[in-house]
Formats: sequence, C-alpha cells, structure tokens
Amino acid sequence: MRRAGMTRSERESRSQLKPLVSWQEFLRATLSLRYQLCGKPGCKCLRGEKHRTLVLIRKTDGKLEQLYVPRDQEATVRLWIKRYHHIQALLERVSSSYWERLKKRG
Repeated sequence: MRRAGMTRSERESRSQLKPLVSWQEFLRATLSLRYQLCGKPGCKCLRGEKHRTLVLIRKTDGKLEQLYVPRDQEATVRLWIKRYHHIQALLERVSSSYWERLKKRG
C-alpha cells in the first residue's frame, strides 16, 4: 500500500518499526529469576542464602527452551525483550488499522 492510503497512525507505526526491525536486536522470550543451591561444601547457599540465577525461556514448536543469562548480559537481554514488546505493540497498531478498514467496508 502506498503511504497516501495509510492512516497517520499506521504511517507513524511503520516509521518506528523499520529501524527497530532492520537494525536493532530484539528477542521473544521471558526472563525467570531463580534461586538455586550449588552444592559446594561450605558455600553460603547451604546456609540458606541461595544463588540468584537468571534464565531466559521461550517456547518453540511446543517445546520450552531455557538459557542461562550471565549477570553481565542481563541489561542487554532485558533491552532486547523490551524492544520485542515495543515491536509487537507497533504491529498491533498497524493490524488494527486494517481491521478497522475492513470493518468499515462491511
């Protein structure tokens, strides 16, 4: 569709989407914070102070996949997930404009 036929909201959403999808990292996943025991003799976790572990979770082909996230990568992974949610919201706005267009034709 040409820009002239788009609503203002659709044009704005598409303009925001292009750089996000083309040049920036994004990730569809969920972060899960877990507390675990390492099992090392004399470790603080055996006295009740468990180790904080961050795990990335996604579902692919009906199966759950999990991936450990090192602390130094936590901020980056959180940003990628945040971008994915932003992209998803923009796509929803574009999709809604087509929904409304079809509804008006009916």
